[in-house]
Amino acid sequence: IFEHFDTDQDEHLKYAELAALQKATAGTNLTEEMYLMACKALDCQPGKGISLDALKLTYAADGSDVEKDYYKIFPDRNPKKKKNKKKSK
Repeated sequence: IFEHFDTDQDEHLKYAELAALQKATAGTNLTEEMYLMACKALDCQPGKGISLDALKLTYAADGSDVEKDYYKIFPDRNPKKKKNKKKSK
């Protein structure tokens, strides 16, 4: 997930990159204010972005589901979907 959205490959998710992740997984827009609050909470510099370790912390929180988000981003890799397609044929 991280590498997919780290489009400039600098090992940090800046605002636009994290906003794209938010839109793809939650379907909602990430405001700049929300980004700044996330950076502060994760002890990241807004100009640099959110590190992989910081993103892992967000997925470790209650209510976060990295597997669910992964399959939202990469639905073709979901083995459950492939099984359902085979059954319907």
